[in-house]
Amino acid sequence: MAGGEVVSNKQIIFKDYVTGFPKESDMFLITSSISLKVPEGSNAVVLKNLYLSCDPYMRPRMTKQESSYVASFVPGSPLSGYGVATVLESGHPDFKKGDIVWGMTGWEEYSLIKTTQTLFKIQHADVPLSYYTGILGMPGMTAYVGFFEVCSPKKGEKVFISAASGAVGQLVGQFAKLLGCYVVGSAGTKEKVELLKSKFGFDEAFNYKEEQDFDAALKRYFPEGIDIYFENVGGKMLDAVILNMRLHGRIAVCGMISQYNLEKPEGVYNLMALISKRIRVQGFLVFDHYDKYPKFLDFILPHIREGKVVYVEDIAEGLENAPAALVGLFSGRNVGKQVPEGSNAVLLKNLYLSCDPYMRPRMAKSDSSYASSFVPGSPITGNGVAKVVDSGHPKFKKGDFVWGMTGWEEYTLVKTPESLFKIEHTDVPLSYYTGILGMPGMTAYAGFFDICSPKKGEYVYISAASGAVGQLVGQFAKLLGCYVVGSAGSKEKVELLKSKFEFDEAFNYKDEQDLVGALKRYFPNGIDIYFENVGGRMLDAVLLNMREHGRIAVCGMISQYNLDRPEGVYNLSFLITKRIRMEGFLVFEHYHNYPKFLDFILPHIREGKVVYVEDVADGLENAPAALVGLFSGSNVGKQLVVVAKE
Repeated sequence: MAGGEVVSNKQIIFKDYVTGFPKESDMFLITSSISLKVPEGSNAVVLKNLYLSCDPYMRPRMTKQESSYVASFVPGSPLSGYGVATVLESGHPDFKKGDIVWGMTGWEEYSLIKTTQTLFKIQHADVPLSYYTGILGMPGMTAYVGFFEVCSPKKGEKVFISAASGAVGQLVGQFAKLLGCYVVGSAGTKEKVELLKSKFGFDEAFNYKEEQDFDAALKRYFPEGIDIYFENVGGKMLDAVILNMRLHGRIAVCGMISQYNLEKPEGVYNLMALISKRIRVQGFLVFDHYDKYPKFLDFILPHIREGKVVYVEDIAEGLENAPAALVGLFSGRNVGKQVPEGSNAVLLKNLYLSCDPYMRPRMAKSDSSYASSFVPGSPITGNGVAKVVDSGHPKFKKGDFVWGMTGWEEYTLVKTPESLFKIEHTDVPLSYYTGILGMPGMTAYAGFFDICSPKKGEYVYISAASGAVGQLVGQFAKLLGCYVVGSAGSKEKVELLKSKFEFDEAFNYKDEQDLVGALKRYFPNGIDIYFENVGGRMLDAVLLNMREHGRIAVCGMISQYNLDRPEGVYNLSFLITKRIRMEGFLVFEHYHNYPKFLDFILPHIREGKVVYVEDVADGLENAPAALVGLFSGSNVGKQLVVVAKE
């Protein structure tokens, strides 16, 4: 075929923007013409398309959107997506006539590609070329980086994969088995379930359509919980998985296909478990990792050639059948890749008791919380500052001051004093060890510096910002040179944030009818770091306003603690499009860094560079009112109770 020849070109045209499930009638076939000549002086290439890939991410492209990581399809123009093609003509030095490539192309017989940076030259043709739409292309890379890079798996871990028979899921399962993990997948038909077990070597698999209770189903297959969840579907399945994750579990958010056809996404209600289980949830996009493609090929090609990794494709013949193939993807018709997871006790005299939000969940009966429920008829326990009255432990002697877990009482016998910290620095107020120098201070330090990995100049937002933790996070961020905005629940607290703690801006969330609009007002360029203390509607609004590669440290969700049922969070798909890392944490897992924290914070306190506000209730008899007031926002600063003054 001579270069420059004009030929007929069949094309699949996108009709108009779609709501709900896509239909074949949302696309139509036309025949146009195309010149097989590259424009003079251009780096473009002319391709003859061989295979086209049907992928779930194409559904959001059928909706008009301004902020997606990939542009919407243009009504009246051909669809585009991943494919395999032959180069017919080239103006680019990296590609020559006759080369076989994979990458972004048009849903048509021939395509003129002007942005060749998205194309990869195929060097290994001893495997089926169609594999470059799947196992050796974008889905294969997605499985590889999502499992190995995002999930950081270890041998023997428990892995769950939803949409497990799909292009990505079948590979994640096999990669996990190669590593020596226990693997369970879910799919939507008996045929797919059997394929997972017999063909891909999963340990177990189930048909989610036959399960009335996803929570119970997961407990059946994972009685000890899930270490890694590879998330492909979202919604109710994600909610159930969160309840069944193990401590320090990882969730790689690859897709949420169950949500793509809904006008409003389903709410996810169990996000508080991110904190109690220290779960890391991370959205990712494969094109951020294409620099690892050569490394991926070195890993996967030997496994394919030796038959250690297998791949199933579902092939539709002919461009005219492409619309039906794509629509079938969203109803689960495809199987596999569609082509077009003595006593050592001490006796303490209590001096100060700390009122903290985490105490509210301890007032409810719970079998799964990181902190045991309070025992009816027994004293409340919590963090406090005390003086050692008597000791059977070599680390503590009579007269020492300590902070840590104690009882809400005048004197407490602590049988496991290993959890107590001896106070070495008494040139600062002892009450500070319930706050800035105790658990809240460590929470702010670990959450901001360890979880958020902040950089100078970043945009930081803190909810419940005048509280024990929030006021410190804001000041730490200012010391680093960040732009800081906080929200609080009264005019007095807002003024405190700006005047006392030197936040750049602050607002009263109770005065805002539209939280999304409020955040856009203060963060026109978006938020890099969100320190999450409240949950619910605020988290939903923040997700819409996060910048790419933003970080959310999930410290608390105080707005949810008193609800019979938590509010749904609807915007979690932005974890994917913006590559947001959202991570729950518990401070006691960072206490090994306490000496380092003291070295950091004490000079700042002594020099007046970090200040702290306390709200003090006098007398043990006033402790209940102080704790209850915490949940209605009546405190200003760190709420504590004075039991006795030394």
